[in-house]
Amino acid sequence: MKKFVLSLLAACTIAAASPVMAQNAPAAAAAPKADIPHRVGLIDMAEVFQGYKKFEDLRNALQAEIEKSDADAKIMIEKMQKVQAELNEQKFTPGSPQFEQAEKTLLQHKSDFEAFRAATQRKLARRESEMFKVIYSDTTKAVSLYADYAKYTVVMRFDRKDIDENTPPAEAVQRMNKQVVFHRTSDDITDVVLGYLNKEYAKTGGSAAGAAQAVRPVSNTVNK
Repeated sequence: MKKFVLSLLAACTIAAASPVMAQNAPAAAAAPKADIPHRVGLIDMAEVFQGYKKFEDLRNALQAEIEKSDADAKIMIEKMQKVQAELNEQKFTPGSPQFEQAEKTLLQHKSDFEAFRAATQRKLARRESEMFKVIYSDTTKAVSLYADYAKYTVVMRFDRKDIDENTPPAEAVQRMNKQVVFHRTSDDITDVVLGYLNKEYAKTGGSAAGAAQAVRPVSNTVNK
């Protein structure tokens, strides 16, 4: 009986203290924070890349390097062909000093060419990867700035091209599979971002040399 009375007193004490605890609880716990309304923006990344002057300059610079590498490779091939022609025309006796020297020269040229080709392929692949990385970094930074400015909570990639009578059948089927079926024109931020990127790039002088430099921080605001 005594234990029952003590338990009853403890229960009454907790019940009496509960209103006080509720009054002292933080206001945030009583009223959950309101969710931020979502606003979805859309961007055609392919069109941004195609219209970004910096991407064009970087691509032209890469193409010039490819052409130079092709010219160097052509010279090396011509050297091999010349030595091979000497072997055929002179008709050196196999095993003779002249034959062995010509064969050694030819093998050296072939080895140099294979090493040059492998190194060039690695270098050009790395340059191409860096080019896309730079352009993607520029674009995502601009998207982030404009999303903060225009209060977008999500920005998705999409293809803004529609199907018309001139669309090839295979391309039409591909476009019918795109994720965004309908969107408001105001939610397409492609032109805003592209215009900003080209304006910022023009400030650097708009040259391939400037484009090849490291990505510099973009401005703090993107205006419509």
